Amino acid sequence: MTRSVLVTGASKGIGQAIACRLAADGFYMVVHYHRDRAGAEQTLQQITAAGGQGRLIQFDISDRVQCRERLEQDIERHGAYYGVVNNAGITRDGAFPALSDGDWDGVIHTNLDSFYNVLHPCVMPMIGLRKGGRIIALSSVSGVMGNRGRSTTAPPRRA
Repeated sequence: MTRSVLVTGASKGIGQAIACRLAADGFYMVVHYHRDRAGAEQTLQQITAAGGQGRLIQFDISDRVQCRERLEQDIERHGAYYGVVNNAGITRDGAFPALSDGDWDGVIHTNLDSFYNVLHPCVMPMIGLRKGGRIIALSSVSGVMGNRGRSTTAPPRRA
């Protein structure tokens, strides 16, 4: 059985490092990106150069319908994921009184709703494997103690 792991936000930073490490540990990587295809391709290139395997998947984690469609298609074509790493997130720094409705909604939909949006289509197929079901959700220290100018970061990370 191929043990495939989906890592959201794997086109750079922490997500890229997680994907490369899991690939080095022998997992088949499903490298997610939203807008940065070049970064995701670079992640996949690093994985394959080190002897690993993987593929790309693109969707907006804040869009429930798009998540469901893309993930169900991918699972139908390739099989259930062994694990999912919810890494992707955004921040809109600034003082709370200066926040726009759009900034607030964007962070909440990306950082909080995405947990449901990504995992809901994946969970039952993972349970069906009877060997998978590894779920990791990354957060932020801002969920424990707020930082100046990070009023949009703490609430969804704490939830």
